[in-house]
Amino acid sequence: MKSGDGVSKGLVVCEEALQRLLDGKPFVPEHVGLDLSKLTASIVSLEAGFDRGYLKKSRKAHLPIIAKIEAFRAEANKMPGSSSGESIKRLKNRLVLLEKELAMVSLQRDRVLTQNLQLWARVRELEQAGRQKTSQQVHRLPRS
Repeated sequence: MKSGDGVSKGLVVCEEALQRLLDGKPFVPEHVGLDLSKLTASIVSLEAGFDRGYLKKSRKAHLPIIAKIEAFRAEANKMPGSSSGESIKRLKNRLVLLEKELAMVSLQRDRVLTQNLQLWARVRELEQAGRQKTSQQVHRLPRS
């Protein structure tokens, strides 16, 4: 599937994914705070919504984006001073996302616990009502 300029839609999606990673705004939660010195073609493929092996050096059309990925990774490895500041920023962003996720999961847990307690109380009420009904029926039986 190719767009009007001869570039496949998959490569366009990968280019967009690479840009999101470089901007620090990935869609995949595991890529938030990614150290660009660890950027790989498989990470870009996953960010684009494909499997790890989508981008391959054996495909001529993929060579330009793979070269970009390797260039960005090499550049990130050259600048240790600036990457530590960026690393801290990415880690803070990741921390914020994890805190939000924790709050959401805690809220869900509390709701489920509340529901379970309500169900448990209702079961006890029904069991007690069942016992009372059974004992009333036993008392009403005629003696022979």
